[in-house]
Amino acid sequence: MLESGNLKRKNLGSSREEIDYEMRFLNEGYLDDIARLQEIMVQNLQDKEIFRLTAPEEFRELLAQKRTVIGILTEDGLIAYNMVCFPKEDGDNFGVDINLPQSELKKVVHLKAVVVHPAYRGNELQKRLANIHLKVLQELGYKHVCSTVSPKNAISIQNHLASGFVVKGLKIKYGDRLRYIMYKNIFRPFVPGPKVVAINITDIYGQEMLIDRGFAGFKIQVRNDGWQVMYCMPVSKLF
Repeated sequence: MLESGNLKRKNLGSSREEIDYEMRFLNEGYLDDIARLQEIMVQNLQDKEIFRLTAPEEFRELLAQKRTVIGILTEDGLIAYNMVCFPKEDGDNFGVDINLPQSELKKVVHLKAVVVHPAYRGNELQKRLANIHLKVLQELGYKHVCSTVSPKNAISIQNHLASGFVVKGLKIKYGDRLRYIMYKNIFRPFVPGPKVVAINITDIYGQEMLIDRGFAGFKIQVRNDGWQVMYCMPVSKLF
């Protein structure tokens, strides 16, 4: 067991109650539970485009590996999980998308998916699961963690940034879906520089230009005209 404690569960109406939970690594025995939770989460999405479904064979392959999937269990069963995968140097490695040196690609991990049951939202589970997994990855010797997030998913962007990730790329992935490439150097925390540029999250071209110049997105805020991403030049190199 990795962690235990209490969570708040939203019941019918607006009431919330405290529920005991355990956080642990998951194995193949949880395949059906993971697939079921993914389906519940997707059914509750207003925009299905923001989430890429994981196929059963992908789940099975990841669960067969050690320390790739962390789950949170309560009396309701599995209510959240976090998955990572280890890309090949010559495969679909997000390190290539952010111009990571070839010699560093073998040290890349993908944060593949974080899923939380709607009744347990508001407990910062995405952030908590990611942070626990990052510690495990650090112990395993990995250095670079990458993830993809839809620009339409402001909450997930906030959670990534709160865990120390920055926006380091903006690419078409999974066929035709626009995604931020989020990046975190486990051993070198991001330190923002003094020059900050605020840009609307819908200004794709403007963000691409900033990223090409070496800027990284490190903060998101809501304004009257929508969400803005704050970009800056890092004080030191990210990798």
